[in-house]
Amino acid sequence: MKQRCSVPLPLSLACFLTIMVLLDGCTSKPPPAGIRFPITHGFHTLLPTERQRILIWGDPPSIDVAEEWLRSHHYSPIQASPQQDRSGFNQEAVLRLAVELGAEFVLILEQEELKTGALIESHCGARFNLIVTVRGLTHGSRGTAFRGSAYYPHCVERAREIVENLTCQALATAWGFRPSGQLEIPSALTCTTGQVPPSRMH
Repeated sequence: MKQRCSVPLPLSLACFLTIMVLLDGCTSKPPPAGIRFPITHGFHTLLPTERQRILIWGDPPSIDVAEEWLRSHHYSPIQASPQQDRSGFNQEAVLRLAVELGAEFVLILEQEELKTGALIESHCGARFNLIVTVRGLTHGSRGTAFRGSAYYPHCVERAREIVENLTCQALATAWGFRPSGQLEIPSALTCTTGQVPPSRMH
């Protein structure tokens, strides 16, 4: 019969503790500064066709990004007049404006600048928990046809480039060109995913 080798209990405990320490070191989270990719959520039940006109309602720089993004995907967006009062969003008033301008859809761009609530930072100090949301409404149903949001898991500077990146990511997620979640690819690549080349003139 084979003899079984027994390991003394103190030695087994020492080995177990050593392994646990090593594993804890391997699974430690990177610092917030190392996280560069936004997290997005979005869905759509109805999207505009290329022939349908879209009224864009928001503030720069988000409205500029949305107009460029829609044109690159072969839409003909309509930018709201700079004289429009944006002190408070009034859905019925915006939908009436869309009807007057002959737009079937309204693309609403909203931006939140919070000082708390980031996923991995409870307080932002001089920075912000920045969230960009895009919503699509139709004047027929008055319901939400599509929605997308984008934010970073850590606090960020209130910089134009960051707002532009988040707007682009939110649009891409609402349209279904990228899935919800956190993708480790640059914003520029994500925002052009699914883009089709313009049809050639005959």
